[in-house]
Amino acid sequence: MSRTDNLRLLDIIDASSEVAAIGADGQDAHLASAVSKRAIERLLEIIGEAANLLSDETRSSFPDVEWRDITNLRILLAHHYFRVDEEQTWVIASVSVPDLASKLQS
Repeated sequence: MSRTDNLRLLDIIDASSEVAAIGADGQDAHLASAVSKRAIERLLEIIGEAANLLSDETRSSFPDVEWRDITNLRILLAHHYFRVDEEQTWVIASVSVPDLASKLQS
C-alpha cells in the first residue's frame, strides 16, 4: 500500500518528536550512550527516507526546507556510516530537526 504525502509528513513530524524525546537528557548523555546515538541516527534515516519519497509538489509547498540536505543525510547515515560525525549528528538532532518540525507544522 502506498503512503500519501500527508502520512509521510506525519512520519517526519513523529520521528522529530522521538528525536527530541531521546535527546532530552542533553548532548553529554547522548554522546555517552550508544543506544541514544543509534536511535537518533535511525530516526534521521526515517526522516530522510520520508522526505525523499515526498512529491515535488509537496516539497515545493515548504520552500524553506532544505530537502536535499535531509535526503543526503539519510544516504550518509545508511551507506557511509563510518563517516558519521557524532557531534554534528547531535547538532542536527537538537537544532535542525526541531526547526524542520516547526516548519512542517506551520
